[in-house]
Amino acid sequence: MPVFQNLSLPLGADLDAEVRRLDPSCHSWRLLRSSLDARKKGRIQQVYTVETFASAVPPPQEEIVLPKLQGKVPTVGVIGAGPAGLFAALRLRERGINCFLLERGRPILQRMRDISKHWKTGDVHPDSNVCFGEGGAGTFSDGKLITRIRSEHIPWVMRRFVTFGAPEEILWLANPHVGSNRIRKVIAAIAAWLEANECPVFYDARAEDFTFSQNALEKVRCADGREFAADAWILATGHSAHDIYAQMLAKNVPMEAKSMAMGFRVEHPQAWLNQRQYGPQWQHPELPAANYRLAEHDHGENRGVYSFCMCPGGYVLASTAQQGRMVVNGMSNYGHGSPFANSGIVVSIDKDRWLGNDPMKALAFQEGIERATQELAKGAGAKQQVPAQMLRDFLKNRGGAITSRSSCPSGVVPVNMRNLYPKELEAAFCEAMEDFDRKLPGFTGEHAVLHGIESRTSSPVRIVRDDLSLASPRFPNLYPAGEGAGYAGGITSAAVDGVKLVEAIIAKWERS
Repeated sequence: MPVFQNLSLPLGADLDAEVRRLDPSCHSWRLLRSSLDARKKGRIQQVYTVETFASAVPPPQEEIVLPKLQGKVPTVGVIGAGPAGLFAALRLRERGINCFLLERGRPILQRMRDISKHWKTGDVHPDSNVCFGEGGAGTFSDGKLITRIRSEHIPWVMRRFVTFGAPEEILWLANPHVGSNRIRKVIAAIAAWLEANECPVFYDARAEDFTFSQNALEKVRCADGREFAADAWILATGHSAHDIYAQMLAKNVPMEAKSMAMGFRVEHPQAWLNQRQYGPQWQHPELPAANYRLAEHDHGENRGVYSFCMCPGGYVLASTAQQGRMVVNGMSNYGHGSPFANSGIVVSIDKDRWLGNDPMKALAFQEGIERATQELAKGAGAKQQVPAQMLRDFLKNRGGAITSRSSCPSGVVPVNMRNLYPKELEAAFCEAMEDFDRKLPGFTGEHAVLHGIESRTSSPVRIVRDDLSLASPRFPNLYPAGEGAGYAGGITSAAVDGVKLVEAIIAKWERS
């Protein structure tokens, strides 16, 4: 089974013919990796890694079969149906462990209706919105599965995505994504499988009270009065569940502030970006919607400005989970069919310099800027519209009309968003724009629209866990998980984190 790595072919080349030329004995082959090399715009290359076989069809890939826990098994409660919670529950059932899942929000179809109402009227359902509900915040993004972490659990996670309806190409693409439209179906399929395999999923089940003994979380009471008990708990409530942070602090669960990043979301025409990134071949049918990754670091200040959650062919969304605040995020569907490209452009905020070690101060910092942004929009007469500004006007600290279209389904209202952030952070953002304009000429040009604000890049709080057991050091049957706990930064890493905690629970159970 020869493997040919880094096969570079020009656009339009016949990969099958090239593989059979390299291996005349080949009767079938399997694609292991595919990426695009557009560094030389006059010579864009598709880069492949291929495994060849002498058989007429590739042999099936070996299924990842997990051993079931034997004997008496624990019952595990999972709080939150985002990637960390869903994949934790999936792993628990595949390992033969009793579990149930509590989700404060609603199933995906009802959640879609609540979100649509938010975009049309500005009214936010407190438990069913872009951040809360089946699938979590990642459901309304790009369905990006790119991750920089290394883990033995990534193949299992990716295979399970495919099992439940994600395109098979995510197994070999260098930049895999499912798309917001497709990932909703994947999430619903996982939840349906859990229900059919003895893991009940309880919706509209916001955890409102936690009963702790001296060293354990014993039960959870939901807002509607339902109570649940378990041997172990996985807390996967997401980075916007600020009420959970307050409850954990009140119960003396160890927590700390962590560094974060905040900024804006900038949007350009996708056709402009395609031309900049691809050059003369920008309209070639094999080329996907172009993206970018930009970063600038001030070593003296130890502060970075960087692009985050880039959504080619996407939309800018109003994404708050709390009434009275303004938050935006980006989303794109599988086909990347929107004529716009958007990305968060954020400034790193060092906790030691800005937040100290007080988790509530970190949350208050974030909340204050979100509320100020909402008040700015209201002052301009907005009901549901997102505040926006031409990027060049922002850099010159002047108001003005929005002279380019925006993809935002809520609409936009023109406001001057200078002075929302502390002067030092704002200055860092403006200085970085000069660098970005050199790296990607025209980035700050006449079509760049700024939307406010990008504030939920990650949790500003970490729920502390022991490095070895992965449990809370004070309550060893409580396992903080995913982005909300401060241990992940995307769909794949959150899913992997949920799996890691399941394996930690099993290891502890087997030792007891």
